[in-house]
Amino acid sequence: MRIFGASTITILLSQTARAAITPDYHSLIWKYGESNFWAPLGLNTTTFALESAAGVAPEALNKRSINGRKSTVYLPCTVMTVDGELSGTTLDAQLAQYRAIKDDVWSEEQFTECIYVQSTTITCAVDLTSLADFVSNSSLTHIFLPDTYNLTGLSASSNFYSISTPSSLPNGPYVLTLSPDETVADITPVYGLNEDQYEAFMSGSIPNTSSDGAHFTMQVSIPGTRMPAIIVPSRIASAVTTEDSGPLAGLRFAVKDIFHVKGLKTSGGSRAYYQVYGPQNYTTDTVKKSLAGGAQLIGKTRTIAFALGAPNNGEEIDYHDPWNSRGDGYQTTGGSSSGSGSAVTAYDWVDFAIGSDTGGSVRFPARFGGLYGYKPSHGIFNLTGILVAIAEQDTPGFLTRSPSIFTRLGKWWTKDTSLEAAAESPLPSSFLYYADEPALVQPEAEAMKLQFFSKVSSALNMTTSSINVTKAWLSTGPSNGESIPSYMTYVYSDQNSLQFHDKIGRELSELYAARNNGSHFPSDPPVNSTWYDALNETTIARYPDSARRRELFAKWWNAHVAKSSDKTCSEAFFAHSYHIAPGMEKVTYSPSGVASYYWNGVFANYAGIPEIVVPIGQVKYWSPYTLREEWQPVTVAFAAAKGCDLKLFALVDKLEGLGLLEEVLPGKVAYTD
Repeated sequence: MRIFGASTITILLSQTARAAITPDYHSLIWKYGESNFWAPLGLNTTTFALESAAGVAPEALNKRSINGRKSTVYLPCTVMTVDGELSGTTLDAQLAQYRAIKDDVWSEEQFTECIYVQSTTITCAVDLTSLADFVSNSSLTHIFLPDTYNLTGLSASSNFYSISTPSSLPNGPYVLTLSPDETVADITPVYGLNEDQYEAFMSGSIPNTSSDGAHFTMQVSIPGTRMPAIIVPSRIASAVTTEDSGPLAGLRFAVKDIFHVKGLKTSGGSRAYYQVYGPQNYTTDTVKKSLAGGAQLIGKTRTIAFALGAPNNGEEIDYHDPWNSRGDGYQTTGGSSSGSGSAVTAYDWVDFAIGSDTGGSVRFPARFGGLYGYKPSHGIFNLTGILVAIAEQDTPGFLTRSPSIFTRLGKWWTKDTSLEAAAESPLPSSFLYYADEPALVQPEAEAMKLQFFSKVSSALNMTTSSINVTKAWLSTGPSNGESIPSYMTYVYSDQNSLQFHDKIGRELSELYAARNNGSHFPSDPPVNSTWYDALNETTIARYPDSARRRELFAKWWNAHVAKSSDKTCSEAFFAHSYHIAPGMEKVTYSPSGVASYYWNGVFANYAGIPEIVVPIGQVKYWSPYTLREEWQPVTVAFAAAKGCDLKLFALVDKLEGLGLLEEVLPGKVAYTD
C-alpha cells in the first residue's frame, strides 16, 4: 500500500471474533522524510456524508473520477477553521499561522493536498475570485466545505465537496478516508511517532474523544526500532483556535506514573500495583489544570517504585531507571521523578513534565538534567489522585527546559489559588546565602555559581547576607543543642514507612494476596524495607514524635531562614546549589534501605516552602565510560517564604529578561558553548 507517496503499514489493533475479520479500528503508519506518522482509523474518527458542492462549474466536478478507482483513498488533509469570509486570503493566513508554529507533525509539503474547512459563522460569505486564485496556485486536489458556503460561479481545478453536518474538529493534520463512491468520508487526526530511546516513559497515551477528559494507553512499534514509539499530537491542534486556547496551548507534557489520569492505569513503578488496579476514573487536579490550559498529555513517565527514594543500581526489580541523555549518558536521572526528568532532558517533543517532590524528587532530576524545576509551597495543590509518600510534605511540581514556559506554567498553576495574593507585591530586595553549605567539588562549578550569584545581585541591585544554618539551629533551635541531622534522623523514614503502609501498601497487599493465593506483592528492596519498617513496633511508637519534630523544624526554619514579609512576601531569596560531581550510579551497586537521615534539600519539604532549580551553565568532566571529556550542567536553587511561589517565578522572568537565564537544549549538552 502507498500513502502520501510513502510506504505504509496497516495494523489491526483489535477485532471481533468472527469468521470474517471486521476490525473495530486499524491504523496507518508511514514514513515521510525522516519522520514517522500514525493515524488510528476508526478511533477518534469523525464520519460525514458528502454531496457535490452546489454551484461549482462542471469542469471541477469532472475531476471527481480518479481513474475510475474502486478502492478507498487516503488523503493527507489539513483542517482549518475560518472566522468570517472564505477567501484565498483567509486560507493563506491560516497556512502562515501554521507555518509559524514550526510543528513537527504538520507540514505544508505533506498535508496540503486536501483542505477541510470549518466555519464559526452560520452565514458564510465567499470571495470566489480570491478562492479560485488560491486553488489554482496550490497543490490542492480536494476541498471539503460546509454546505452553508455558496460557491455558485466558482470555476476551479480542485474537487469540491459539500458537508451538511457541522463539525468542530481541532485544527491541524488529518487523514481523510474517501469512500469509492465519494459519498462518505472519515477524518482521523494524524500523530507523530517518536522512539523513547532513553526509556523515560511507562506508556504513551492519546485522548479518548468518546469519554470526556479520558485517555487511552497507546504506543506503536515501528520496524527497526528497539523501544515502542510515543504518539505525539500536532501542536497546531491546541495552538490554533478561534477561541481562547489557554496559556499552555501548543505545549506537550508527560506526567509521573503516580498521578491518576482518567482512563489510564497507574503503576506507581510497581508491576503488582499495575496488575491489581484497573484504569482510573479520575484525573489529578494539576494534570487537569494543565490540560485546561491547552497543553496536551502524551503519556506517563517512569518513577522509582512508589516514589520511595532515589535510583539504586541493582535494586530495581520491576522497571529499570530511565537514562540521562546529558554528558556520557550514564549519569543518574535523580529520583524519584526520574522519567519526568529524563523525558524533558532528552526530547524536544516534550515541553514539560509533571513530577512530585517529597524530599527533592523534582529538584534533583532538575539538577542532573540541567532543567528548571519547581517545588511548590505545601498545601496549595490537591493531592487527591496521587500516590502520596508523605502527605505533610508531598507536592506536585514540574520540570521544563525553557524559562518562559517555566514561568507561564507556574502562573497558570497558581491561578485561582491563595498564592495569587502576593502576585502584585515587589520582589524581595536581598539574597540570603547558605553559608555552611559545602563548596561545590568541581572548582569550575563553584566559580560559576559564585559568579552567577554576583551577577544577579548586581543586576537587581540586591543586598546580600548569609546564614550559617548549623550554628543558628544550635543556638535558637528546639533541639537543646542536638544537630539537625541527629534531631531529624528518623523523621522522614517514620512518616514515609507508616504512611506508605496505611495509604497504599496495606490495601495493595490484601488485593494482591486475594488474586495470588495469599502471596505478598513483589517489589523493589527499598519498598520491602519500608514495609517492614512500618510493622516495626519502635517505628510505630516513634511516629508521633517524628511528626512533632517535623512541625518544630518547620516553625523554626520559617522564623529564622525563610522569613515572611508584609511588603515583599518573602524577606529574601535563599540562594544555594544542589550541584554535585558526576557519579558512577549506573555501574556501582548501591544497597538501599528506608529513606532516613537528613540531606540537603529536604529542609524545603519539612518547612513547606517553595523552591526552584535553574540551570546556569555547564562544566567539563572526564568520563570513565566514553574515555573523553564530557559536559555536565550546573544549576543553582532559590527558595522563598511559604506562599511566595510567584516571587520565584517573577525572579526567573527578570533574569531571563536580563539574559542571565536561557532555554537549555535537549540531548547530550545543555548549551552549545
